[in-house]
Amino acid sequence: MLKRIITAVVLIAILVPILFLSWKVPYLIPALLALMSTVAVFELLRCMGRHRDFAVSIPAYLIACGIPLGTAWANRIADYLMICVAVLGVYLIYLFTVAVFRRGRMTFAEVASAYVGVLYISVSFASLALLRHQTEMGGYLYLLVFFGAWVTDTFAYFTGRFLGKHKLNPEISPKKTVEGSIGGIVGCVLSFAVFGVVMQFGWEMQVNYVMLCVSGLVCSFVSQIGDLITSLIKREHDVKDYGKIFPGHGGVLDRFDSVLAISPILLILCNLSLVSDVFCILK
Repeated sequence: MLKRIITAVVLIAILVPILFLSWKVPYLIPALLALMSTVAVFELLRCMGRHRDFAVSIPAYLIACGIPLGTAWANRIADYLMICVAVLGVYLIYLFTVAVFRRGRMTFAEVASAYVGVLYISVSFASLALLRHQTEMGGYLYLLVFFGAWVTDTFAYFTGRFLGKHKLNPEISPKKTVEGSIGGIVGCVLSFAVFGVVMQFGWEMQVNYVMLCVSGLVCSFVSQIGDLITSLIKREHDVKDYGKIFPGHGGVLDRFDSVLAISPILLILCNLSLVSDVFCILK
């Protein structure tokens, strides 16, 4: 526990200056996310036993780095996503081509696992960058990704520890409880509401509290699904942690699993305002 707390404090001490610097250095966030995306894909391929399969891993690393980094030059979200679809489509055909020429030594399941992993990680990190730089009020709203992930995790942990009685999904994550899950959702919704209060009275913004709280509920639920997704993969491959880069927390995938799940969802929620002003989180 002490190691986890120390690591968390160090991470926050590093993250806060980066968040402030990102206002003056627009390429900082995409570059950092590209690095994290590449490390995360390496961790996933290593978990699957494919990190030394260079025909699969090298293109995966290039995509994992290139998609989040490319957001630094994106002008419109829709246009950029079309480029991502094209790149990922080519990568899928490439993987199937590799499998075909290996004549049974690479299965459809292995192709699907590698492809879905690269798509999920790279697009999720890119979504965080797009939320930050290509969304109205993104300079503030992208912080909700971290609130949604880490507040949910914290409240779920302590609620489950002191009140937990009913197991949530023991086959995948034996320690998680229904009570902890509910506590995580409540904590996340409250943190989003507090964020709205700070924005309204600190920065004099008009806040849509209903949409903000609904977003908190959705993000907390998705955050917990993201956590269970990475736990499911670890269970299937019989590994405890994806890496050791964060002492007490594991690897990038262990620490940012919930962030990966929330990023594209919050990006969608924030850009629904393109359809109707009803969906604006901050007005």
